[in-house]
Amino acid sequence: MLVTTAVSGRTADNPPFARVLPERVSGDARQENWNALQFLQADAKGRVFLLHGDNLAVDQLLPSGKVVVWRAPRHNDEAAATGMVSDAVMSPDGSSWVLLTPSESDHLTLLDGDDLRDLPATQWWVSALAYTGDGPVIAVLPATVGGGDAGASLYEAARDKPPFLLLLHDQAWQTLAEQEPLKEPIEGNRDLRPKVTISPQKIKAERETRLAAGRKGTLWVAQQNAYVLRRYSGSGALEESVAVGGGQVQWKDRTDEDWKILDKASGVTLDRSRLLKTHPVRVVRGLTVQDSRVYLVVETPEGLALDRWDTDSQVLERLLLGDVAPLPGRISLAAGRDGLYMASRGLGEPIWRLDWQRLEGAKWKPVPEAVAERPRKK
Repeated sequence: MLVTTAVSGRTADNPPFARVLPERVSGDARQENWNALQFLQADAKGRVFLLHGDNLAVDQLLPSGKVVVWRAPRHNDEAAATGMVSDAVMSPDGSSWVLLTPSESDHLTLLDGDDLRDLPATQWWVSALAYTGDGPVIAVLPATVGGGDAGASLYEAARDKPPFLLLLHDQAWQTLAEQEPLKEPIEGNRDLRPKVTISPQKIKAERETRLAAGRKGTLWVAQQNAYVLRRYSGSGALEESVAVGGGQVQWKDRTDEDWKILDKASGVTLDRSRLLKTHPVRVVRGLTVQDSRVYLVVETPEGLALDRWDTDSQVLERLLLGDVAPLPGRISLAAGRDGLYMASRGLGEPIWRLDWQRLEGAKWKPVPEAVAERPRKK
């Protein structure tokens, strides 16, 4: 049983959200490679690092703004030179990175020092990565990938409760937490392995997540296209959740501008007949954890905002972000020793910082329609 609590509200007496202007971090902000991505991460000591998605070089970002080469580029590795790394996460001690490369079945590798080696494959679509003291963790989507009849594989995922969070242990992915099965209608007789009506595109839209590791092995999961934030223990137990506006995915028709953005991102003119005519309204763009607080970059009607969930006070608050354009794609966040770092994912795009003292003194306002739930103790 869940205990539900309203954690914020908006009334006529509650003024509009205040704005905060991030500081642009000095250093190399050249547009080096728009086809590759950049990934910000902070280690357990609060040191901030930037991984280059094309050649796997790693830089350290010092509080002074100076950029120091931490790991040299890998120029002679074919996999590293493709520029196709779509997600990356660093170990708490800063010694290794887990890399995700999309393909017919998502490819996971471990960059440990100068050694790059494959991690065990998984039959599930990978949605997000995290790295706890116990090892790498992945969040997966409720559908299998590769091989066989696509309709049959989706049916099996819908019929059986699929995994959600997987931990790498003894070179095998072990289930930490399960997720609810797909609820789309299924045509035909169950015994005949019928075709599932839900499309892979809709599965991604409804279930794609962001993932971050907290203290003592806790895991924070945010839905990307709906405002739902959940905390899981290191053993995979759901400990609390926060939802805004009911936590539902909102859909809207694609405009001509939306299609142009998709074409530009893919580099080709896409076949409109093979894609959904509607798309989910983006909500959560970035996620990170700092002590007892969780920070999210979210899209709002007023522009990009920084939200803060405090696990002690059980309050969700917001600041609007000034001078940061809501560029396409996810935003990389890192909680450093001196402040919160933020970057759009294109390699060479600017990196921004909000120091902790400034955030503490900012005029945070409660987020409307936020509701928290905790499982009732037995």
